[in-house]
Amino acid sequence: TARRPTDDSLDQAVERVIQIADPMIRQAKGYRKTLGSVVASASDYFRSLLDTLPGPVPLDRSRYYDDPRVKALFASPDELDELLRFSPEINAVRRSGATGEMVALMTMQQDERTIFGHRQEGEMLLREVRQQAVSFSAHRIVGPAADLEATRAGIIDRGLEVLATAAMERITGLRAQKSELEGRKAHLTGMVQMLGGRTRRQGLFAAPTAKNREELGKVEQLLAEVEQEQEAVRAQIGLPEQSLAILEAILNQPEQMLSARRLHLRLNWMGVRVDETPAEEGTDVNLAEFAMEELHRSAVLVTFTLTPAAPA
Repeated sequence: TARRPTDDSLDQAVERVIQIADPMIRQAKGYRKTLGSVVASASDYFRSLLDTLPGPVPLDRSRYYDDPRVKALFASPDELDELLRFSPEINAVRRSGATGEMVALMTMQQDERTIFGHRQEGEMLLREVRQQAVSFSAHRIVGPAADLEATRAGIIDRGLEVLATAAMERITGLRAQKSELEGRKAHLTGMVQMLGGRTRRQGLFAAPTAKNREELGKVEQLLAEVEQEQEAVRAQIGLPEQSLAILEAILNQPEQMLSARRLHLRLNWMGVRVDETPAEEGTDVNLAEFAMEELHRSAVLVTFTLTPAAPA
């Protein structure tokens, strides 16, 4: 189990989420105290998600055909080799000069498709049986480090970054909405002045036309609605304390942004699910499934040997 952060690391985590969400939050009184407890709680939540992670599964091209789990996760030895050679996160560690055994989180897109094939049931060979074939793609290495503890800490930091980015999106969206409403108000105010002037000008010599009065009434109604929207937005954004409140609320509910569950698959040598046919030979594949809004990724801890960068 990963350790809880020290006070220094907690302060650093608070500063990181603020820098992502909105640096203006630092102008809010008592922001460190406000965010310290929620950042610690969110870290605890992500720490609990780590318990769903199975593995580690050793990734080694030379053992691709010897380890049925690796064969289930990669379509070919070349696909595995490509991940280990070209992963941006692995290469960042490689450029730092690190070598040797590494631990990381590997996430993947899990795809299932319906196929029709043969299945043996006792002495009977059934044909055109509906089956589910499973494959994995878009592999990504996350948080590679020399030990499991450092990898876990990196995954927790990544979770906090997800929450801080969600807060940034909310804050930026409200500011854009506020700016848009100010523009609409300026435009409608100009229209009211123009139509009001026309009404007064007409009134100097004759009764204002019904059409002009109707247009003026519609624009005044729109202006009132925009001003009402402005008040609602002003109540949410504009002050450092309001950005702080948005970030605090999101950090308070990490489960709404990111969740995880254990996932067990039993696959035969063709990648077909045989969960319900225990008599058939298969490989047990234990994964975690992370869900972030509509995005779902399968995940497992992995180990691999980091070799030095090839000379230029």
